Parts: sequence; structure tokens; C-alpha cells
Amino acid sequence: MVFFGHLPDRFGGATVSLYCLVFQTAGLIMIGTTTHGPVAMVGAAVAGAGFSLVFPGLGIEALKRAPVEHRGLAMGCYNAFLDVTLGFGSPGLGFLAGKFGLESVFLVSAVAAGLSIFIAVYLRCRRGNRPLH
Repeated sequence: MVFFGHLPDRFGGATVSLYCLVFQTAGLIMIGTTTHGPVAMVGAAVAGAGFSLVFPGLGIEALKRAPVEHRGLAMGCYNAFLDVTLGFGSPGLGFLAGKFGLESVFLVSAVAAGLSIFIAVYLRCRRGNRPLH
């Protein structure tokens, strides 16, 4: 979201990620449970809007917790785990789609996003939700 990219810096990554994960989860549930095209399109917009700031928001949280001299390493590890998730998760979701139908992909993804809400809440409570500065 080009117009909202500053929000994690302004309000803290955990807070922005928390709200975005709620939207992402809701949108994925909408897609996975509907049989109507317009509802699926609204769900895709909601899920996409939610997804857009989760990565930068949680990235800020990773950087806040790393010593200044290790922030490059922290960001590299954070990106590597995203790559590993995409590398293993995408074929896994493809398997689910073939076995249980396409809607299962969205519902399993909604569960994953929903469980991530607990991580955002934990990060928000653990060390406060101050900006990176």
C-alpha cells in the first residue's frame, strides 16, 4: 500500500501488523467460504490490503530487537525465513488444492494468518510498541 507505508514507522510494526493480520485473515476466510465472485473479489482486496503491511511491520520488530551492529544480519535472516516459507508453503498449498479443492488453500492460509495474530500481540506486549528511531 503505497500511501500507508509510513504507518509501521509511525505506530510501531507490531500494532500495524496486528490490524493487518486481522484484515488478511478476514479476507482469506471470505475467499475460502464464498461461491460468489463479487464476494471473493472483496475478500481478495481485504486480504491483499492486510498482507501489504505485515512484512514491513514485522520487519521493523525484528530490527528493533537486534543490536545496531547486527541489524543487517537480522534483516537478512528475516528475509531468508520468508523465502523458506514461500519455498515450502507454496508446494504444500498446491498439494492441498489438488487433494481438497482450492478453497482449502484460502482456509489454511486464514488459519496461518490468524495464528500470526498471537505473535503480533506478543510482540506488542513484550517490549512496548515504540517506533524504530
